[in-house]
Amino acid sequence: MVRTVKTIVCYGDSNTYGYDPTDSGRYAYAVRWPGRLQLLLGREAYYVVEEGLNCRTTVHSDPCYDDDKSGVALLPAIIKTHMPIDLLVVMLGSNDMKLRFHMQAADIARGAALLIQTAKQVSAAKSPDGMPCEILLVAPPLITEDLRDGACYDEFGDRAISLSRELSNWYATVAQNSGVHFLDAAKLVTPSPVDGLHLTPDGHEVLAQAMAQTCRAILTHC
Repeated sequence: MVRTVKTIVCYGDSNTYGYDPTDSGRYAYAVRWPGRLQLLLGREAYYVVEEGLNCRTTVHSDPCYDDDKSGVALLPAIIKTHMPIDLLVVMLGSNDMKLRFHMQAADIARGAALLIQTAKQVSAAKSPDGMPCEILLVAPPLITEDLRDGACYDEFGDRAISLSRELSNWYATVAQNSGVHFLDAAKLVTPSPVDGLHLTPDGHEVLAQAMAQTCRAILTHC
């Protein structure tokens, strides 16, 4: 049976969830970037799945929260839930910069590499042809100096501001070595001045536009 609708799963943290730093709420569906991506791509040929969770990391369970925040722990269930998947978009790493994890950029990139490895293994095992889904690794937006005046500063500290500037190059290398696609959100969007961490509505729009172009390019050749 030939499938005409392509499934795109967006796997990320609060910037995929659509956290609004002005009121600690959530942006409307038509504002947050996965929702905008669906509207831009249209529903006739694409199905966009939102899988964003506040405080999600690449590989760490967070002792400061009740819910399991480890991205790699939950990823197999997410993939199995939404198979068959044509494209998995992964944008994680910001929360790994929290002080309590004591992570270097290279370590965070290793977490991203493990996510990719897990996604390939699980999706291939569940695919009729034994082939993994396409994967787009996205380097997260920068964390700016506005973090110092926001509600998240105590968790991240000044170190995260500089650390976020190292991550794109590491992620690009991981994507190349893993044979997956890459997009650098740090070159596209700037977080809100409210907290220096979370995207504005305009940021979600810009990211969605770039994602739409990238997803079309990837899936057109699949």
